[in-house]
Amino acid sequence: MGEARRQSRREATSNIQGASSLTKRSQLLKAGAEKMRAESEGIARYVDAVVVNCGRRKSLTHSDYATPVSIPFGTQLGVQSEWLRRLQTLETRTAANAFYTGRGFGMAVRAAAATKAPLYIASAGLGLVSGDTQIPAYGLTVAGEHPEAVATRVCGPFDPASWFESMMGGPYSRRWLDVVGNGEGSILIGLTQPYARMLGPGLGVLRPQQQARLRLFGLSLAGALPKILHPAVAPYDERLNAILPGTRSDFANRALLHFAQTVLGQRATSDRVEEFEAVNAALDVVKTLRPPCRPRRSDPEITALIHKRLSLHHAKGQILRALRDEEGVACEQARFARLYRAARQNGAVS
Repeated sequence: MGEARRQSRREATSNIQGASSLTKRSQLLKAGAEKMRAESEGIARYVDAVVVNCGRRKSLTHSDYATPVSIPFGTQLGVQSEWLRRLQTLETRTAANAFYTGRGFGMAVRAAAATKAPLYIASAGLGLVSGDTQIPAYGLTVAGEHPEAVATRVCGPFDPASWFESMMGGPYSRRWLDVVGNGEGSILIGLTQPYARMLGPGLGVLRPQQQARLRLFGLSLAGALPKILHPAVAPYDERLNAILPGTRSDFANRALLHFAQTVLGQRATSDRVEEFEAVNAALDVVKTLRPPCRPRRSDPEITALIHKRLSLHHAKGQILRALRDEEGVACEQARFARLYRAARQNGAVS
C-alpha cells in the first residue's frame, strides 16, 4: 500500500513537472512570436512608403494609341496635353503592381512586403501611382533612343522634370504630399539615373523635415540629383554585387531590398546617419568584384556565333548568355538585339 502511494506521488510530480515544462515552452514560443511581431511592427512604423521607378517589362500588351508613337509632333506642352487626354479615354485593365514585371520590380515588391509599407511606382506615363491602383496598359518612356520615347514627339527641348510634374496631375497619379504626408517614417526610393533627373526637382522642394525622411537608392545618383538631396543617397556601390548579384539596371532595387531586409531588419531606427553607417559596414566586409574581361568581337564575328547557336537555342536571352559565358564574348544587350534580329531576318532560322 505504501509503495502504491509513493508511485502515485511520483506520477503526480512528473505530471506537474511536465505541465510546467510545457507551460514554459509555450511561454517562450509566445515571447518569441511577440518579439518577432514587435520587430516587424517596428519596421512597419518606421517606413511609410516604398517608391520605385517602373521598368520596360509589362504583363499586358498595348495599342499604338496608348503610346506616344501616334501623337502628332508639337511642343512639350501640346504633347503633354494630348497624352493626358488619352489617359482619360483608356480602359483600366489591371492593378499597377500586377502590370509591371521583371526581377527588379519583384525586388521592390519584396522590399515593400518586408517593411509592410505601401508600394508606389514612378511612371513616366502615369505619374506617381499606388501599387493597388487600376491602370490601363500603355507604353511610354523618357529614354531618348526607345521607340516609345516621348521626347521624340517634342519639337524643341524636352524637360523630363516638367513632364513628370504634369503626369502627377493625371487621372492615376498621387502627389508627393500624398506619399510623404505628415508622418515620421522613412520614404525608401529606388531610382535609375534618368528617373533621378526626372523626380529630383520635385523631391528637392519638399520641406526639410520631409527630406530628412528620404532614403534614396541608386548607382552614382549624385550627378543626377539636386545637391540638397545628396545626404539622402544611401552609400551603396559596386560592392553590392558580392552580396546581392544583379545587373546595373536593377541596382537601385537590389540596394533598396538589402536595406529593407538587412539594415532595417536588424535595427529599425530613425537616424539616417546610423543606417548609412550600417550600410558601409555591410559593404566593407566584401571586396569590389571586377567584371570578367571579355574580348570584343566585330559585328560579323558575333553574327557568325549567333548563327551557330540559333539551332541550339530558341530564346534570345539563352544565346546572349552562351556568348558571354561559353564564348567569352563582350556584347552589350542593345548591340546583341540588333545583331540577333539581323541574323533571323537573313534566314538563320526557318
